[in-house]
Formats: sequence, C-alpha cells, structure tokens
Amino acid sequence: MFKRIGRRINSLLTVVGILAVVVVVTPISEYLARPLRLEREIRPAEAIVVLGGGSFEDGLPAIPSLVRAVYGFSLFRAGYAPKILLSGGQVRSDLGIEAMAMKKLLEDIGAPPKSLETEGRSTRTYSNATESARILQGQGITRILLVSHSNHMLRAKWTFEKAGFIVYPAPIPWDRLPKKENIFSLKRVGLMRSVVHEYGGLVLYWWKGWL
Repeated sequence: MFKRIGRRINSLLTVVGILAVVVVVTPISEYLARPLRLEREIRPAEAIVVLGGGSFEDGLPAIPSLVRAVYGFSLFRAGYAPKILLSGGQVRSDLGIEAMAMKKLLEDIGAPPKSLETEGRSTRTYSNATESARILQGQGITRILLVSHSNHMLRAKWTFEKAGFIVYPAPIPWDRLPKKENIFSLKRVGLMRSVVHEYGGLVLYWWKGWL
C-alpha cells in the first residue's frame, strides 16, 4: 500500500515538475494572457472606478491598489471624469479596507477630497460592480472608466456591463507582457497563476450568471 502511494506521489511530482518547466521555458503563459487583456479605451466618462487590489492591516494600500489608484488619479487630473469611485472592502478580517486605503493615499498626494468617493463593502469583482452600481447609478452615472490590472480587465468589464454600466477599459499602462519572449523566465510562474485564476473566474462568473 505504501509503495503504491509512493509511486503515485512520485508520478504527481513528475507531472508537476514537467508542467513547471513548460511554464518557465515556453511563452504559453503570455499566449494565454493575451485574450484577457483589453486595449485601453480612454475617453471622457462620468466617473472613474478604481478596483481595489489589496490593503494592509495598518491602512496602507498594497502595491496593486497603489498603482491602480495613482493611475485613476492621473486620468482624473487629465480631465477624463469629474470624480473617482474607489471600490474595495475588507477582504479578510486581518486586512484594511481597500477603498479607504486608496483614498488616504490619493489625498496625501493632492487629490481633492470632494472628487473622491468610496465603496467599502465589496470583497470580489462581482460585488465591486453591484455596489458601484448602487452608488453611481443612483446619481445617474452609467459611463465609467474602469481601472484595474490588465489580466483582470476582461472579467471586470463584463461584470460591470452586466451591472448596467457602459465601460471604457483603462488597464494600468505599466502592466505589460514582454515584447521579446525570453527562453527562461521565473516571472512566468506568477503570470500563469494570474491567468489560471482569471480563466477560473470567468467560468465561475458565467456559471453564476454574473457576466
């Protein structure tokens, strides 16, 4: 019995090792990521919606939230919309509220407080959309610039459209795939993890009727 279990574990580890090598030394993760990434469609809107990407327990935004908030503020300063809605709640009890963390950051770098609105109840993309709809559509706002990371943009756009918005995708411009495919790159492991998460999210959201 123990030998059989050992053989199965060895077989599993072999398969995992082969898959890891394939991910690291081939551009399969980049190819799978491309359908998820929408072109930026930057145009005047009624509001900019920035989706939270994490926060720390001391109220500081995690790096994904930071870059999304800064990019959303740059669109606001360029005159594309008169207000920013920062969307994201407390994903876990040991973390801060994403929307409040992003708001504090933007106020610290000079954003006028009157231009910032927060939505701090959502814990996933679906509730980002429904809670944003509750706030913005109650104000007559339906045309939005939607800010998130590139791999997340397809699912986010479809979810917000399902919630009744006209969505102009605004993926952060620094989140890019390499133009030249390297033979070996450990960064592909993280990219593959993101890609698998997003394709799984698309299937789940389709099954639940959220898209």
